[in-house]
Amino acid sequence: MALPNFPIDEAYLVGGWLASALWGIFTVVFIFCMLSVITRSGGRNYVTTSAIIVMYSLATVHICLVLVRPIQAFIYHVNDQGGAISYLANIGLPLNRSKDMIYITLIILGDSILVWRCFMVWGRNYYVVALPSTMVIATAITGYGAVGRYFLPNPYTPTSVAWATGMLAVSMTTNIIVTALTAGKIWMLMRSLGDTSFVSSQVKYRYLILLIVESGIFVAVAKIIEFILFVLSPDNGLEGLNALYIIMESMPQIMGIAPTFIVLVVNRGLTSSGTEAYTSKTAYGSGAGTTAITPTICNDLWPDPDTAFIDMQIDTKLYNNNNSPRIYLI
Repeated sequence: MALPNFPIDEAYLVGGWLASALWGIFTVVFIFCMLSVITRSGGRNYVTTSAIIVMYSLATVHICLVLVRPIQAFIYHVNDQGGAISYLANIGLPLNRSKDMIYITLIILGDSILVWRCFMVWGRNYYVVALPSTMVIATAITGYGAVGRYFLPNPYTPTSVAWATGMLAVSMTTNIIVTALTAGKIWMLMRSLGDTSFVSSQVKYRYLILLIVESGIFVAVAKIIEFILFVLSPDNGLEGLNALYIIMESMPQIMGIAPTFIVLVVNRGLTSSGTEAYTSKTAYGSGAGTTAITPTICNDLWPDPDTAFIDMQIDTKLYNNNNSPRIYLI
């Protein structure tokens, strides 16, 4: 069955529009994130904050290059041999090399943050993140190796495609593994709260939202779509299904939004009004003799949630003066 034809010029136009919309979302989340870092009480983690700032800066430069490419194609090179399609399909141009170099750097930063968050959620277990960390290094090698092929006189070679395929496949697999590990750990923490006791339905929904955000599911799904479209796309971009460039132009923004939103959620205590998501009075037990208790947020183990992102440990054996289970947000 023949694949539908989706020209590369249309793909770049749609991709530029979508990337611009996502950059706008990224900008709003970034501003609120920086405000939360400035205004929240307690210490600040400058490593995490610096990583977010670097990712936003690179994503901003990337969206500028994304928008410049169609301008060059449809205004200055539309009358060249092959027209705009030939210009956009030429991956060896300096403008495209710069754009893809930023793209690779953002992928590495985004994957590194996901691995770091998984590392913290699993209580700093080095064995858990040993394989994902190695895969991030492999992503860097294959990614920069693929862009390095752009400097060849003929970048459209089977070797170039193999480098790019390796980069996308390794990055996608890294996201799937880290997502499964993080989601599994958070699910186990949620299960430790009990089915209907201890937490109200409202808090359960908030934990579900936390699970989706913290595990990076959206990034993993985007990576899977990107890899599938890459496999289906032609090597030279001159014909066939070129929908790959829609998601590829948008990935830097997606990779930046996810970790920035996580930092914002942590600094805001999951909701804008603080830690009420974890402090609702709920019944522990069922039937007669049920005792109403109020979970207490503690930062004894790790005082900086901006560093650790989100890691909940529920110890029902330790009680405070009010006989409330201690929930550690580390």
